[in-house]
Parts: sequence; C-alpha cells; structure tokens
Amino acid sequence: MDAKISVTTRCNARCKTCPVWTLQGDDMPAGVFKEIYKKLMTDPRIDRILLNNTGDMYVHPDRARLWEIIEATMYKPVILTTNAAEMDYCPKVTKIIISFNGYDKASYEYTTGLPFDETVANIRSFYDDLSELNAEIHTLAWGDIYVPNIEERVRDLWGDFPGRVRVSYKTDNQQEHDIPGAPVHQAEARIPCDYLDKVNIWPDGSIIQCAHDFRGEGRFGNILTTSVFGSILHPDRMKLKAQHAVGAFPGLCATCNYNTPTDGRIVYVRG
Repeated sequence: MDAKISVTTRCNARCKTCPVWTLQGDDMPAGVFKEIYKKLMTDPRIDRILLNNTGDMYVHPDRARLWEIIEATMYKPVILTTNAAEMDYCPKVTKIIISFNGYDKASYEYTTGLPFDETVANIRSFYDDLSELNAEIHTLAWGDIYVPNIEERVRDLWGDFPGRVRVSYKTDNQQEHDIPGAPVHQAEARIPCDYLDKVNIWPDGSIIQCAHDFRGEGRFGNILTTSVFGSILHPDRMKLKAQHAVGAFPGLCATCNYNTPTDGRIVYVRG
C-alpha cells in the first residue's frame, strides 16, 4: 500500500481546481512526523511514502527538520509533490513531482494564482538537482483553460526539463463543483476508489478516507495509536470498500467523481 501524508494542509497556491487553500491549514509537528515516518518506513505493508496528501510541503515552517528526518532514514521510495513556487531546497528523495497547472503565463496564473515567470525560473534553477532524481512535471487540462493543442504547448514549454512531463485531463470535482476536461475525456461509469487502498494521514495523525477529504470527515483511526494493519481492517473502511464494490457511493463519496477510469486521460508528452 501507499501511505500519503499531509505534512501540512496549507498551500501557497489558490488553484481553481482544488479547495484546500480555502480551509484552515494545519502543520504536522516535526516530532509527530518523525514518529509516523519511522512507523511507515518499518511496516512491511507500506510500499511507498507519498508527500503531500494535500497542501504544499514548502510552506511548512519546520521543513528543514523534515528534510533531515527523511534523508536520514529512507528504506523505501519517497515521492514528494509540490508546486515548486517556493522550492528552496531539493531533498534527496526518490522522486519529485512538480504540479504545474498551465501551458503558458495566462493559463497558469488563472488556474493557480501563482506567478508564472518566477515559478518557471525557480524550477529551472533546480534542473541539476532534479536531473539526479526521477522527476516529473504534471499539468492539468481542464474546462476553463482547455485548448486542442495543449499537449504540444506543454511539451514546448518544458522541452528542456530533465525528466518526464505529462498532461492529465481533469474530470473530478474534488467534492466542490465539476471541473470538466475536454468532452472526449469526460467521466464514464464510476469504479471502486483506489484511495480506499491507501493509508491517508492527516497532520494530527488521523487516518482519513482519501486525499480529497479536505475536512478530515471520514476517519479510520489514528496512525499514532493504530497499527497500519488495524487501519487497513478498520470496520468503516471495510464497509465502504464493500459498498463501492457493488456500485454504491455513500457519504463523502456521493458528490465526488474522482473514481472513474483514467485510460486516455493521462498523456506523457515528454520522457
């Protein structure tokens, strides 16, 4: 299983495709992170650790200490996702995924509220470090910025990037409102959600339902007091998985359309 940790639920971006920045943010204390990180690193049921579940790790006030903890003990793959706008250090992790949601200045700033020129320059300043990692750039194509040649424009923008570049056609609504992609990429029938096969951790250690549970409403115990195995077999998780298996999507899942087939909606334009 993957373990997805929300080290912080704060974000410096104001993305139209994500509501997390509209909510009160919380940071995981470094001591709590160290305890959770060690537990996940040593549990045989966890294959990879993914940072971040929500928010952006570069806004964490004690991030330098977090890098130290991560780099001192890394027996398994660790993948960091960031918008890189405030990236000031390239940690020695397995992979860094840069979320860059736009294909030019206008589309990027409209979607994220972040400065295009400064962010592009900051990413390029880390090319030497990123070339030593399995780095990727992920870009969204969604309704308000969709253009037919978006894949070519993303490829041209990041033609010198030292890693893979992909375009994802966004069709999930993150429980707020529909953010459609191109018509050809619209959602079909829903399928059991793969987030129920991950350990998704909130800043206080709570094991939440999924990465789109921005308010931490669905909880399967707390990783600080519950074993990984115990969280996997939590009665509420098992009940929800059984409901998904027969096409029922109650509660938090009722208004979410994330769990739809993704064939043809993710295109690697470089690498």
